[in-house]
Amino acid sequence: MRPLALLLLGAVWFLLPAHAQGLAIAPILIEAPAGGGATSLTVSSGLEKAVTVQVRIYDWVQREGEDQLEPAKDLRFAPEIFTLAPDTSQIVRISVPDTGGKGAWRVIIDELPSAEPEPAARASQLSIRLRYVMAMFAGAPAPPDQLDAQLRANMLSLRNPGPGWLRLHDLSLQTDAGDAVPAGPGIVYLLPGGEIRVPAPQEVRLNGLRYSVNGQNFSAQLSEGK
Repeated sequence: MRPLALLLLGAVWFLLPAHAQGLAIAPILIEAPAGGGATSLTVSSGLEKAVTVQVRIYDWVQREGEDQLEPAKDLRFAPEIFTLAPDTSQIVRISVPDTGGKGAWRVIIDELPSAEPEPAARASQLSIRLRYVMAMFAGAPAPPDQLDAQLRANMLSLRNPGPGWLRLHDLSLQTDAGDAVPAGPGIVYLLPGGEIRVPAPQEVRLNGLRYSVNGQNFSAQLSEGK
């Protein structure tokens, strides 16, 4: 199955962390029972007017070095769509299946357009809506020092050989000259046995990778992949 597109035509969407102006979502990293069961998240509104919110949850896998989302199977949650008045909150209750500690999901929360007609002065303005994307895992994280990093042509391949998940911050590639070159987005997730590929610079010689997990710094040697 091809990756699920997360962009909606006809509007401009901003993908944001779970704490930004407008809505606040907690927790930002959702822990689900390894053997299946219940968990939840809370959506709170600091907006000055009522907002309608939609929640969707997808199974999350990594294939061919990329994240792919598919409609969640055997997972239930409620409510899916609700309206928040200013300074109110809503608990979303989630029931996850038994995945043997290997489950991974993306939780996507969208602010939906208002049902009220826009004033004439604003009708021609660009419609901007906010989207919040969270991670949800069943089971414990993997040891952070077992990351496998390989250079393959113009790509950096990051592979997680462990049974748990990894959440990496501040990736940087180390050059032979001792410089640090930022790599990848601000946060990189690696699912159990998963692989992610990010572009690597070609104009310098690289010899190592640095990253942080939960505020601790780690390093990995780069090997040459095929």
